[in-house]
Amino acid sequence: MRSSLVNLLLCTFFLKVSTSEKITFENVTVQWYVGNKTQETVYTSDNLKKIIPDEEDEVRVWIHGSIPILYEKSVSDIPNLYILRLSGVGMEEIKPGAFGNLPLLKALLLDSNNLIEIKTDTFVDLNVLYIDLSFNSIVLLQPGVFKNFKAVHVNLGNNKLAELPRGVFENFTLENLILSYNLLHTIAPSALSTIGLTKLSLFGNKLEEIDPEAFDMQELITLELDDNLVKLLRPGDLRNLPKLEILVLARNELEEIPEGVFNNTKLIVLILDANKIAKIASKAFDDMPDLVALYIDSNNLTQWDNNWLRGAKSLAHISVNFNQIMEIPDKAFKNYPRVKSIGLEGNKIGKISAKAFDKLEHVDDYLDLSFNEIDSWSPHLLGNVSVGRLELNGNMLPCIEGDLKTVFKNVEVTNFQYNPWNEECVKKVEEFIQTSVELVD
Repeated sequence: MRSSLVNLLLCTFFLKVSTSEKITFENVTVQWYVGNKTQETVYTSDNLKKIIPDEEDEVRVWIHGSIPILYEKSVSDIPNLYILRLSGVGMEEIKPGAFGNLPLLKALLLDSNNLIEIKTDTFVDLNVLYIDLSFNSIVLLQPGVFKNFKAVHVNLGNNKLAELPRGVFENFTLENLILSYNLLHTIAPSALSTIGLTKLSLFGNKLEEIDPEAFDMQELITLELDDNLVKLLRPGDLRNLPKLEILVLARNELEEIPEGVFNNTKLIVLILDANKIAKIASKAFDDMPDLVALYIDSNNLTQWDNNWLRGAKSLAHISVNFNQIMEIPDKAFKNYPRVKSIGLEGNKIGKISAKAFDKLEHVDDYLDLSFNEIDSWSPHLLGNVSVGRLELNGNMLPCIEGDLKTVFKNVEVTNFQYNPWNEECVKKVEEFIQTSVELVD
């Protein structure tokens, strides 16, 4: 009798322990919203559906508290769940099968937790607009994590992923994938090739190259690779990105731009800021008919090549601020006579050829030559070029010959502050400002 009682107590004890270990939601605060109705309650249960109102309207749920483990079927069979937020609840593990039969779910927020590994079949068969797994400590995504998964945006930024193997995105349909601020140094060939991406954010990783086998994404439009370790670009690196329009390679380790990387691409915006670029091949930007904006600020360029950008018929903005360029040569802008802006601020330009602006017709927004070393300005230098705003401030101009109204007749706004004007020129400038206030910034 005594033995039977002990066994009964032990069974009861183990049953309770086993049951308690399976409870995902224990004394958590659940806020749910249906239309304009809001309710908040403290909740303990193994499945979220027991607290969600059984209505046809979409329900949005925010949960606060501690949820170390999301157990199997803990968020399942909830036909009207529209948004679920489990941000910052200390989650360390998601058991495969935790999510199931959620036909209306559009946003799943799991950010700012302590997840380290996401296992196979964790998000199987889900169809959402957005899933947020950012700001965790994820080091591993097992193959098949997103099996038969459909989404528009997936955020895996600010984790600790060092590699992206094949199979992670098996049978996956996705438009925008954020993998920024991880530790990625390699992406397996074909790991991303079948999911239909149009935008891929990889900034803030440790990638050293653009491997055409890894970057084989036929639908990709935007690729963000800033803040990586890319040192070398090779002809053909972009050959498997036929629809690429925006490429960001700022803050890498590039020293040279060779021919054959960007030619005959559909790029519209190319950003190469804050590298170490000292040399650009004369034909590096040829045959880019769709290019609208080129940014090469904060590099080590010393020369301006007037042959750059042949065939760039759509170019509107070129910015080469804060380099080491010392001279503007003849016909410097002949290949793009009609642009909106030219940025050459903060270089070492001391010489401007008398024919530097030949072939240039107009610069609608601005021509920025501020903070250089320009010490003379010919009255006929601009010729008939019309300029929205001319920036000459912060140079070494002691004076400008001729009548300033004539010199800058085709310039809407002229800014030439902070130059070492001589006494004669100070008076001329003051008169110009007084009689042409609208021309001076």
